[in-house]
Amino acid sequence: MRSLPLMLVCIVGIPASGGASAAAPEPGRIEVGQGEPASLTFWNREIAILRADIGGISPSDRVRRIQGKIADVLANNPGENAEAIRSTFANLAGFWVQIDGHPVLGLVPEDADTMTGETFDEQVRRAVDLLQEALDARREQRSLPLILEGVALATAATLILAVLLWGVIELQGRAMRRLPPRASFSVTPASIESPSTEPASIKPALRKPAPIKVAGLDLQPVLTGLEHVAIKATGLGLAAILVYFWLTFIFGRFPFTRPWGEGLAEFMLDLLATFADGALQALPGFFTVLVIFVLTRIIVRAVDGFFRTVERGAMSVSWLEADTAKATRRLTVTLIWVFAVTVAYPYIPGSDSQAFKGISVLVGLMVSLGSAGLINQVMSGLVIAYSRALKVGELVAVGNTLGTVSEVGMLSTKVITPKRETVTVPNAVLVGSPITNYSRLADERGAVVGTKVTIGYDTPWRQVHAMLTLAAERTSLVRKDPAPFVLQRTLADFYPEYELIVHIDRPEQRFFALSELHGHIQDVFNEYGVQIMSPNFEAQPEQKVWVPKDDWFAAPAAPEARAALREP
Repeated sequence: MRSLPLMLVCIVGIPASGGASAAAPEPGRIEVGQGEPASLTFWNREIAILRADIGGISPSDRVRRIQGKIADVLANNPGENAEAIRSTFANLAGFWVQIDGHPVLGLVPEDADTMTGETFDEQVRRAVDLLQEALDARREQRSLPLILEGVALATAATLILAVLLWGVIELQGRAMRRLPPRASFSVTPASIESPSTEPASIKPALRKPAPIKVAGLDLQPVLTGLEHVAIKATGLGLAAILVYFWLTFIFGRFPFTRPWGEGLAEFMLDLLATFADGALQALPGFFTVLVIFVLTRIIVRAVDGFFRTVERGAMSVSWLEADTAKATRRLTVTLIWVFAVTVAYPYIPGSDSQAFKGISVLVGLMVSLGSAGLINQVMSGLVIAYSRALKVGELVAVGNTLGTVSEVGMLSTKVITPKRETVTVPNAVLVGSPITNYSRLADERGAVVGTKVTIGYDTPWRQVHAMLTLAAERTSLVRKDPAPFVLQRTLADFYPEYELIVHIDRPEQRFFALSELHGHIQDVFNEYGVQIMSPNFEAQPEQKVWVPKDDWFAAPAAPEARAALREP
């Protein structure tokens, strides 16, 4: 009998003798200290957490020896009953947990968790209850009817899961088909040139959803993409929830895996409780943010309506021009929303958390580093708007680009050239380039257009004036009132330089008017045998450089155009 206490000390550090309530004291003293906590598990359940280091045996070594002892006891016993008895050996006093009267687990007061306030007696009772539960589950697992019932229920749950997942996929597909695609095709039958047995050709017609513009930007593609992502995420979330509940149900049908199912259910309940508690605590702040948003929206609508009225010219105020009302509206609305966000920020749920603050700092840093060019373009756009250098519909020349302004945005300005090409000019480039506006001073007298020509000194200037005026009278796009006139711009070394000034009805006719005018200038000068001194000559040629009238329609010019020529 002296070898039994020694064996028990080696296993768990607590002696026992044949299940007696007390053991005879042995001489000597066993050192007890705190070690690294180790969890004792049996049949997929945690029985107790051992914390005491007994006689140099660490908690993890105790766990391994106790698990071996339980296996030995259950190898020869049914494992029906678990109980605890008080035991004393040397300087140790604690409890011995038995299975069918066989000691397997010893606990000492140092095993209790003092941090949570759990008493030693409570730890012992909990360990006995958990061990008894594990023993009951072990016996249930050997019951064939119970296993068959679990398999049947698991199979039924799996079939139900498959049906539900199919329903989620079907609903997701229907929702995706109801959304407007980014670019959809409608099929229309094309015309059939001649009867044939072949089917009519099909012509796809591209159909786009209506744009949603905010501050000049079309948000329709972005919103459509977000809707697609939201539907896919919702379907994936529902599928994940169904699989989660399926796993919870399946694990709960079998004794060995029942702790897993209970753990999943407890995790879900704790998660929902956390979300519910967070939502309740966030309600006051959320309501405050909602009130601020609604009030800001009302103010923005009022301000937007006022500036739009001024922009349309329906209202006139001394401090605001109609040309700058649009830019002022955008700037004012942006400042109002920035102020509203600043006021609402402290009330946003979670804004006081370190994670939220860290993300705010990161976003602010990214915006600061990446928006230098953006801010430059926006400020340049404000300069263009408030300088009123150009506006939509005006004919302008910016550097080498000449065309009609189609859009003046916060970041860039779009110009349509006579060849129907859209040129996008960044506002920063626009501010740094000279802008020629051909439409700004075009009033009821029309727009002014000029062209230059150089004629030799051997031609009387009065004749040149008359020929240029005659060419202007023959041009259909040139107005008769105000009358065309000629200026002598300079007296160069080889020739005088003349400039013909005419008026046209609309500035955008400039290109076609000049083309027609140049043609009539050449015709008139050729009619009267006057040489145009371009290109320059190093020496005067023996004969004048001009085109006789009989050669005006040399091939491949159309002969029928001769009838349309207006005689002087």
